[in-house]
Amino acid sequence: PDEAAAEAPEEAAAEAVDAMIEATEAADEAAAAHESSSASGTGEEGAVTGADVPGPAKIKAALMNEDPRMVHYTDFVSPEEVQHILQLCENRWERSTVSAGKASELLSSGYKEGNGTEAVGETRTSTSVHLTFDESYVVERIAARVATVCDCSLEHVEPLVALRYEPGQFFKLHHDGAMRPSTVFVYLTGLEPDAGGETHFPKLGFQVQAVAGTAVMWHNRLPDGAADPRLSHEALPVLKGVKYGMNCFVNIQSQRDTSNIVLVHHKEDGTADK
Repeated sequence: PDEAAAEAPEEAAAEAVDAMIEATEAADEAAAAHESSSASGTGEEGAVTGADVPGPAKIKAALMNEDPRMVHYTDFVSPEEVQHILQLCENRWERSTVSAGKASELLSSGYKEGNGTEAVGETRTSTSVHLTFDESYVVERIAARVATVCDCSLEHVEPLVALRYEPGQFFKLHHDGAMRPSTVFVYLTGLEPDAGGETHFPKLGFQVQAVAGTAVMWHNRLPDGAADPRLSHEALPVLKGVKYGMNCFVNIQSQRDTSNIVLVHHKEDGTADK
């Protein structure tokens, strides 16, 4: 990001250690999980792909904002993973939707599953692709990183959503909802500093520039479970070029059974914790 990027303090450096997931071992864990399911890779049509796509060697973290806590990650995804994700998205792009419903329900601590419906709206003009966990090891590995940096169980990570913003497209001011304790937004590709497309947090007074391979993590809820209004944000219009990103949400509701997947966290000294 521009003015929002500060030097990483000791706590952010420690978080960077916790956030490191070696791509090959994470892929092996995902492979084992998929082999035990009906979606195991067989080399046939519909098989899981991406097992040979390398991930980042190391993820670096820098604290952007202390309260509310926001962390910026460098090398959250590798260039090869970005290329793979965009290949998965070919011929699948559809108009992005918004959650339509009463703000008092979507943003309150009393959120109930099923509040709101997804619909196309004029406040959001991008296109999206909803990715499934069983179509690519890369998708599974990125979800594992999201769970790690958000300090949550993998089962609460929603299916990842790739986004495309072409010139003139935007997403006006919105909040990700009280049903989502945390958000990780991944910038798959970057834009030039004068090309627009920044993620603007008006109540915090800064914006984040799209830089390829980076990500930003924030927590959406106040201690009482209601939505933190300070995290309202907008995707400013792209002025030139195309911005590709990815929404990675953590939900209060379990999204799937992940009991057969083990996450491997690697430290600076090369040792691993499970």
